[in-house]
Amino acid sequence: MDRTLSPKELADAVGVSESSIKRWVDEGRIEAIKTAGGHRRIPIPSAIRFVRETRVALVRPELIGLHDLLAIPSRSKDWEGESTDLFRFLEGGQAAEARGLILSAYLSGRSLASIVDGPMRSAMARLGELWRHGIEGILIEHRATDICIQALDQIRLLLPIGKSAPRAVGGAPSGDPYLLPSMATAAVLGSEGYQAVNLGPDTPVDILRTAARAMRPRLVWLSASALEKPRELAAEIVSLLDTLAELGAVLALGGASRGKLALDPHPALFIGSSMAELAGYARGRIASEPT
Repeated sequence: MDRTLSPKELADAVGVSESSIKRWVDEGRIEAIKTAGGHRRIPIPSAIRFVRETRVALVRPELIGLHDLLAIPSRSKDWEGESTDLFRFLEGGQAAEARGLILSAYLSGRSLASIVDGPMRSAMARLGELWRHGIEGILIEHRATDICIQALDQIRLLLPIGKSAPRAVGGAPSGDPYLLPSMATAAVLGSEGYQAVNLGPDTPVDILRTAARAMRPRLVWLSASALEKPRELAAEIVSLLDTLAELGAVLALGGASRGKLALDPHPALFIGSSMAELAGYARGRIASEPT
């Protein structure tokens, strides 16, 4: 995604004239750089931001490397909606179609938080029910998790995050094997302007403390989907909160098992029940930074 586009390449991708793209670049509607020879070059994240903000159609997405959009078939009239579409793609192992559907929703201007809270959560919940039917259900759910992670990774590469953006770091606690919730958190925070580092599943609290001291993030997250020893973890989190308060950081706690920790209120603690809540809180953290 370090590749840049010429005005003509972006024009062909969205179906407008090259002169229009050049004019929008000169007007500041599309962020671009100029080569030593004075030629306009448009970074891919800038092109994606333009597509999202203007809702312009990508008539030739392959020109900017978004081939998965070509895999989405025409909707069937009897399909129940986006969540059902995604469920069917994931259940059938149709990776390109599933990735394309998630990417299409993002390019249409929808927030990544709403996509994770909506069709992705709904589809994965339905797939989780297949575990009750044996080994094949486990296979399908694990494969679907991998496809969703691929989609989120793809979108993260499209995010225009500057080197001076605030940092965030997090993962899932020790004994929690789930990959997707923490990856989704990293992607959502990235979409809100953070440099997010996902430490993944089975991350001890001491590692989060070490990361906070080394990286000085504005936000640390913990995605608690499965807890082995909630009382012990709660005590470790209380200690972590004191460290984060000293560093001027906060802990964002989420996940299906967050309530089992029964934590008391703390000035360095935010507990959320959805990605939308996390996104709103994260935006507020950036907005509160001194200019």
